[in-house]
Amino acid sequence: MGRRMDEWPPKMISLSPEARILFLTKDLSLIRAQLYDGLNLSMSDMSVDDLLDDINTDVMTPAWVCFDHEPSEIAENAYAGLLHEGERIFRPGALKSGGFEVIVSGHRKGTGSSRETAPQCERWSGIRIVIAASFAPIHERNNINLGQVMGDHALLSRLQTGEVIPLSEFTKKYDPVTRLILENGGILPFAKKLREGLIDLPAVSQKPKPMTMVEKIVARKLIGKGEEECYVSPGDAVLATVDGGYSHEYTTAQVHSFLSAEYGSDYQIPNPSKFAVFEDHLLYATDIPRYGPFVSKIETLRDLQKRFQEHTGVRDYSADNGISPGICHQVAREEFIDIGDFIQATDSHTCMGGASNALTYGVGSTEYANLVHNQFAFVKVPESIRFELTGELDPGCTAKDVMLHILWNYAKNSDTLDRSMEFGGEGLSSLSMDERATLCNMATECSAKTGICEPDDATVKWIMERREGLLEDDVRSSFVLPDPDAHYHGGVHQIHLNDIRPLVAHPGNPDEGIPSDPTNGAYIED
Repeated sequence: MGRRMDEWPPKMISLSPEARILFLTKDLSLIRAQLYDGLNLSMSDMSVDDLLDDINTDVMTPAWVCFDHEPSEIAENAYAGLLHEGERIFRPGALKSGGFEVIVSGHRKGTGSSRETAPQCERWSGIRIVIAASFAPIHERNNINLGQVMGDHALLSRLQTGEVIPLSEFTKKYDPVTRLILENGGILPFAKKLREGLIDLPAVSQKPKPMTMVEKIVARKLIGKGEEECYVSPGDAVLATVDGGYSHEYTTAQVHSFLSAEYGSDYQIPNPSKFAVFEDHLLYATDIPRYGPFVSKIETLRDLQKRFQEHTGVRDYSADNGISPGICHQVAREEFIDIGDFIQATDSHTCMGGASNALTYGVGSTEYANLVHNQFAFVKVPESIRFELTGELDPGCTAKDVMLHILWNYAKNSDTLDRSMEFGGEGLSSLSMDERATLCNMATECSAKTGICEPDDATVKWIMERREGLLEDDVRSSFVLPDPDAHYHGGVHQIHLNDIRPLVAHPGNPDEGIPSDPTNGAYIED
């Protein structure tokens, strides 16, 4: 198995004689022995139960590692968050210098935040095959966009016996479009070949069917759809035109670097007025004493974001004299997310834009680099769950209480997992646009794909107050409403707003290792 990234992945996967495999075992002393004492293990030496489960992206790349934007620098601190008695298991450069080409863990690899630095720290350390019993969905997608081959322990056992395995055995579990992306080396190489006419996309359905709001937006944005009406269903894998997006200081530098490397330093992007950069995540970081060692890196991130903005002409929401124009997902909905838009951004709460009857959710740096340049994104059409709101909230209750109720009664049972949360009903009209934004914003806490609200008179009024030159008829004509017979895999659930009581979420207990749990609600009066 060669290491040249521009030739990856090969049609046939095998292990070279010198290839090393790193097993992330629950016995941390075995990890140390592999890193520093030359210990080589085999799948035949252990069971899946011996391997670490739930490896968090914060363990792979803690927040301070994200102050580096070059993946090669990020790799120097791979797994810096894996600690034993306060001491790092992975010293600086340990993964990169170990000669490992395969990394192995247990269940649910890559839980936690959506940061793409986590798979980057592995790839730029020489890892090209990632083995786990299962992967967190966003982490898996980030690996796919980077061209990382993923497999299970049975495939690893076969590789370790010397078997040469077709790439198709690693990719057959994916949909046809994902297979094309992965087999062509990731999203950016795939996009280049697609533009050159070297890739044929699967046909889209033209069989009429009732659709949810998200399904309708995706169907309207399909790449290569022609004039005829198209229809999509949950699970369909498609490419869709993206209307806009935004990035912030943590991610823009990588986007600029990736685009420069892939398309040259003179690259341009279409439609810059619908894209933006924000200075909001690290606004006060340089004033925090514990961030002192990283001040120069933070300034570099800011400088590179400014360079990207000047180069591309996207909207500029930089801080002025230390004052930010606002939080990215709030300002974006106020100023350039329109009804019916498909918006993607490098922020996990991008879904807040769904209050404006738009499809919005967060993506990683590589995926964003592709969509800002090529104006399309991969979409696996999500299932939907609908919440019909009736009545009105009592004084002292807010949309936050509604979402804590949903977290407690639905998300806790995984009813919202990776689904679009659709909000409608006459009770929705009693909520302000800001309260609706709270509903959609907290879809992230529900582990949902996104949240989206039906539009009404309040939506029209709110949009027209914030846009110049709009005609009311044009705004109303852009409404996206679900079909009456649309199917909701997560069901249709009635929420009587008058019955909602003030709630709090369990705060957790870090001293005892109990995490904050937004699904563990309690009534304030109790």
